[in-house]
Amino acid sequence: MTRPILWLFAMLAAALSPAVGAAEPIRFAPLPLENREATVKAFNPLAKHLERRLGQPVTLVYFDRYDDILAAFEQDRIDLVFLGSLPYLKLRQRTDAVEPLARFKEPDGRAAYRCALIAFTDDPVRLANLKGRRVGLTQPLSTCGYLGANAMLRARAGIRLEETDYRYLGSHEKVALAVVGGEVDVGSVKEEFALKFAPLGLRVLAHSDWLPATGLFANRRVLGAERVETIRRVLLTTPSQVYQTWGGGIRHGMADARDADFDAVRRFGDPERVPAPRPLP
Repeated sequence: MTRPILWLFAMLAAALSPAVGAAEPIRFAPLPLENREATVKAFNPLAKHLERRLGQPVTLVYFDRYDDILAAFEQDRIDLVFLGSLPYLKLRQRTDAVEPLARFKEPDGRAAYRCALIAFTDDPVRLANLKGRRVGLTQPLSTCGYLGANAMLRARAGIRLEETDYRYLGSHEKVALAVVGGEVDVGSVKEEFALKFAPLGLRVLAHSDWLPATGLFANRRVLGAERVETIRRVLLTTPSQVYQTWGGGIRHGMADARDADFDAVRRFGDPERVPAPRPLP
């Protein structure tokens, strides 16, 4: 075979083979757990893994607020999203295009976690005297935010969150540090943050029931059913030596996720009825 013919075959093969740079990117929005830099650093290895396995570029899209993520998903500006249980349920109420793919396991191997009501060790606050106390929450749509805190208070203290002086502070880290710094008397956070900041003097007053771990969700309307199942398979067959290099609490493996897994959070209440932030005193 002459060189010109070999060259022609090479050009045709290159044109027909899947090229990462040639395909439309998959737009992946991770939940804002801490800050932009930490979030991108944590999720970029996952994005690169999907990119390699799918033969398609994966672009991280960052939002500071839960509501902005949900709105972008509804408008088909997001293809994949990393969310907690409550934001997923609110999104599910708005569109049936959202498809659970996988739940990320906690360090103990469970694909579930708990919320925790925390206080400072030297503060005399108890479950019996929380009325009127300052309660720090993350964001309105955080699973451990309004509805999670309200569920714990009703079950463990016999009061409603409305009987406290609650305020939204943004992130789990900010809530924990606000408790340590005396800005609030009690905080509601994911249990891992209670443990992370325990050396600073935090103690747990109460836990929630076990809840489905944070997960990855797909926009079935944009990606299509076949592509969604391909991504699910890629995630669930990821070798441990790969996912152990990821950050942001997603380095402990994955479990399959289906809508019925989130029924425990549905019992917290309707996410559409969560009050908006109110001005701080």
